[in-house]
Amino acid sequence: MMFLLAYWLCVLAGLLFSFPTVGRSAEPAKRCKTFDWGTLTPNQWVRLSTCLTPAPKVFHGASAMASDRRTVFFFGADTHEEDYDNSVYRLLLTDLSWTKDYQADPLTGYRITSQGHAVTATNRPWAMHAFDGWDYDRKNRTLLLVGSPRHATLAFRLTTKNPTAAQSLQPATWKYDPDTRAWERLDISTPQLFASGLAWDSLGHRFIAYDGEQTYHYDPRHPEWTAYSASALSGYHFRLVYDTYLKAFLSLGNNQRSHELWSYSPQSVVWKRINATHPPLPANGAAIAYDTRHQILLYLANDGPSSYDNPSGSSATFLYHSDNQQWSRLPVKSPPLFGMNYLMQYDSKADVFLHFEKPQFHAQRLAVWAFRYTP
Repeated sequence: MMFLLAYWLCVLAGLLFSFPTVGRSAEPAKRCKTFDWGTLTPNQWVRLSTCLTPAPKVFHGASAMASDRRTVFFFGADTHEEDYDNSVYRLLLTDLSWTKDYQADPLTGYRITSQGHAVTATNRPWAMHAFDGWDYDRKNRTLLLVGSPRHATLAFRLTTKNPTAAQSLQPATWKYDPDTRAWERLDISTPQLFASGLAWDSLGHRFIAYDGEQTYHYDPRHPEWTAYSASALSGYHFRLVYDTYLKAFLSLGNNQRSHELWSYSPQSVVWKRINATHPPLPANGAAIAYDTRHQILLYLANDGPSSYDNPSGSSATFLYHSDNQQWSRLPVKSPPLFGMNYLMQYDSKADVFLHFEKPQFHAQRLAVWAFRYTP
């Protein structure tokens, strides 16, 4: 009798401890070690060893740096016929661990509202070409996504039975809370910023966007987009960064493979071409980031005949110095770059540039390279 009682107590204890604890996430299968950023060799690219499963490489995906959270956030998909992952991925910079915030929504949950907005059954955005339309609001510690899934051809065929439904699709402004991992679609009029540039204004605490024809301001305190007839290069495939030396935004290149560098002042609402010396290789969806400590722009350029598709992965590293408006090509071995890349970031806490790209032509997961500039 005592034996049976002890047996059933053991079974009950096993059942209790086998269920997940409410309100607490499960422990990861592998514990990741703290990474010491002070060990990096300056002025050379270093490939970093990351922990757990990396995010997939997305040709048209976007990244956002949240240095205060020690995290890089990724969103975006290549859509068309295969890639419909609308998950948010993150890389934690304290231990270089990869995680995914939630499982991707199935296409069976995709729908278009009566107002023309693409949403899922869980009230999330569709998988889409995010390009440069995803950035971090440093004031409110949330993320902003602006755009529409104009190239989600398979989703349109399955959900609307109409492959041309994208023509009537309305762009949307989405806010993402990294703490609750919840999306909110803002009920505001949104400009069509597909393949446009978007960046956070650290001085004005707002977002600035450019679509090749007009410039837009978005203030989270008064959530609405304001359009200005200020223009620089025409076209698309822009990437914007904020220059703390000029207190202005920088835009490099476009879909026509321009090497021109332009600046935009939110105060005067004016774009100006910068007459920089020693211009770099052409840019198209440029891999750029701005070092706020040394006030330089780093540009990882495709060193091949096309900056849109570069199967060789060959690249070159350029620096632009804001104080003297000069470009220089660094004599360093550069990491792979296979075409457009909106994933380059600068981490002000560790004082490093981070480049995210697949390590070779056939690899499908992101590898991470770091570059610490020292004059």
